[in-house]
Amino acid sequence: MAKTTYQELFLFAAKAGSLEGYLYERTEVEPLANWVDNIDKMYQALSPEVKREVDPVLTPVLERILAHEARVLETDLKDKLEQILLAARKAT
Repeated sequence: MAKTTYQELFLFAAKAGSLEGYLYERTEVEPLANWVDNIDKMYQALSPEVKREVDPVLTPVLERILAHEARVLETDLKDKLEQILLAARKAT
């Protein structure tokens, strides 16, 4: 698969997921820690090839999350996201 295909797929999935999260009415909100844990596990499970190709578009997303949502993130969640960001930066 072409590099831009992975990046386009990532960006599309991120936007679709954001829209779903915005529109989906929940009676109970899943703890933020679960979301971060799931993202971490899914990222770690990606092949090195996919990580190298997705990291250039993932890195700015993580940077925006950390810059704008720092007041919401607990220290351990912020640390986890920063670890993913560091890993993504190494590959780019």
